[in-house]
Amino acid sequence: MFHVIVPDASKPFTIGRKDSSDLHFEDLFVSRDHAVIEKKNGTWILKNLTSNSVTKINDKDVTETALNDGDIVVIGVRRLRIAISEGELSILVLDQNREIDSKTLSQDWAEFEFTGLRKIKARLVKNTAEILCKKRIVLNNGDTARIEQSEVTFKDGQLFVAEATCGFQVHVKNLDVFVGKKRLLQDINFELPAGEILAIIGRSGQGKSTLLHLLEGLHKKGPHSEVHIGGTDYRQKDIRERIAFLAQDPPLRKDLTVEETILHEARIAMDKREFAASARERFENFTELFGLSDRKNHRVQTLSGGELRRTALAAELMSNPGLIVLDEPLSGLDPYNTRILCSHLKQLAFLGHTIILTTHSYEALNIANKVLVLHKGRQGYYGSPQDAYRYFKTNSPEMILSGLNDDTAVQWKESEQATHIESEKSFSEIVFSKVERKSVFLNEISLSLKQWFRDRGKVAALFLQPIVIGFLFSQIFSPLSSLWTVAFALILCANWFSLSLSIREIVQDKDVLRNEFRKGLSVSSILTGKILLSSIFAFLQTATVYAFVAFRVNIHPSLPMLAVVFACTVLPSVGIGLLVSSLSKNSGQANAFLPLLIIPQVALAGALVPLDQMQQVGKTLSAVIWSRYNQSALLDLFLERPENATNTLCALGLALGFYIFIVIILFRSKKAR
Repeated sequence: MFHVIVPDASKPFTIGRKDSSDLHFEDLFVSRDHAVIEKKNGTWILKNLTSNSVTKINDKDVTETALNDGDIVVIGVRRLRIAISEGELSILVLDQNREIDSKTLSQDWAEFEFTGLRKIKARLVKNTAEILCKKRIVLNNGDTARIEQSEVTFKDGQLFVAEATCGFQVHVKNLDVFVGKKRLLQDINFELPAGEILAIIGRSGQGKSTLLHLLEGLHKKGPHSEVHIGGTDYRQKDIRERIAFLAQDPPLRKDLTVEETILHEARIAMDKREFAASARERFENFTELFGLSDRKNHRVQTLSGGELRRTALAAELMSNPGLIVLDEPLSGLDPYNTRILCSHLKQLAFLGHTIILTTHSYEALNIANKVLVLHKGRQGYYGSPQDAYRYFKTNSPEMILSGLNDDTAVQWKESEQATHIESEKSFSEIVFSKVERKSVFLNEISLSLKQWFRDRGKVAALFLQPIVIGFLFSQIFSPLSSLWTVAFALILCANWFSLSLSIREIVQDKDVLRNEFRKGLSVSSILTGKILLSSIFAFLQTATVYAFVAFRVNIHPSLPMLAVVFACTVLPSVGIGLLVSSLSKNSGQANAFLPLLIIPQVALAGALVPLDQMQQVGKTLSAVIWSRYNQSALLDLFLERPENATNTLCALGLALGFYIFIVIILFRSKKAR
């Protein structure tokens, strides 16, 4: 994917289409003698030698200029990344040997398929190219548009397609961030080129994490604020799926292995054809890059802090995100692991990823291309680390923060160095085609089963609860026992099993699910899987209890009808359990609702007090208590009375209502505010 060249400082380094060029390209967009790099008086200088093609540094046309660490050089349609360390220059050539596909356009619509790009339609309209790929694009002669990870250029009646770097530009103008009516950030402005690292620094509580939470969609921006990523509003689904977010304590499923975690994230985010072709190779590459090869079969809960973050980062990178957002990635790491992670981040930027991170570690300033200083929710500086030292008149990173005061933001805004953002039009919008994802339904069920059966406490509850309760009931009931009491005991057990299995299923993975929904995970897939698993196991637990009871009482119901009654009991119970789970903030809060859900089933089911003897309020409330219908249906079955279809329909109707509420809640959780 890339090649690194180290020019000899003692002689000129030539770039062009000539065979004798030190850096040789065969592209038509590269001139024979295109550019030359020389070291003069300790400074590396790039000189443009062509007048009929493109030579840019950081998106600006150049004739002759000094090179700096992190510069992005464009030669025709080729991109180079400059690294300068202790006076030595390294050039990262992205896809040096890549092929550039080309097609000739006609005035009629034609369908084209390029390497690395799905089918598009295009035609020639006078001196312009009209392209259809999810949206209409018009290119004038010489113009370039980015479609997914490809750059499409129109020139002299032909379309040229080359692979683009993965990074997204970030554009922020007049940014205010609100939580409710409280404004946490005010008037933030910056432009971050693709493939660069931005370090956000400031004292605790000054707004660093707030900015990242905005990008994640957790906070609301002001009405006049502009935030564009890759030319697209940051709240749009297409761009959010291609952003990697890494929290300070990454939310991962603790009972899964490193391999299961990374490949699961890939299955959610990657196109199914890309997943089939490259997921395993990418997994091996990232585990090798992040030093996880020996840990890939270990569970996440056994990893150290550094290994946990590297696992989360590898999982995020499987989908080749254009922007990587990290909240305090170096916090709590020892100096050795800090240097390792920083070197990984630098390498990712070299490969084209744009990176934004908050930090208290000054180690991050050594790898950052840009620094944003925040103080009391306002911008105190934005620019290169070197310019920051000059602006704050210090050589010490610690002195930058210690010197901040109430006037810092005002002084920066009035300074000549302040960043002034004129318009978001300086960034071109990226066009994304539809991603066809691999089905994750069966995989979700498989992973949930692994989580359940690797949790010894849950396994004990699954198998011991129905056996213990069933044994106790077998010692309580006899052929003389009242059948309405037996029915009520079974219905109550079914409710307990269903609720205890479902009430933590969403809340315990809430942060994980929110991240997966953002990447494109289907709400229906995850919800259906959780409903199915919880319902099946609750049904089996209830059937186990019934097996103990059936030997003690004189009942001979139809087993198919008994299964229907049990199913109509567990479905609404699982539904209300998942609904509470989706509304709860944590597992403790969800558990606290268990008594509040069980008590109405006891009081209003009609087993303790007949419905016609209840007060009017109790009668009204009992209409939405599914146990009332379950109790009646099971008693009819035990007494061999005619079946009342209303009981089944009412229970299923309540279950459906709960599921609709859950879908609405989960869909809202995946949208940016």
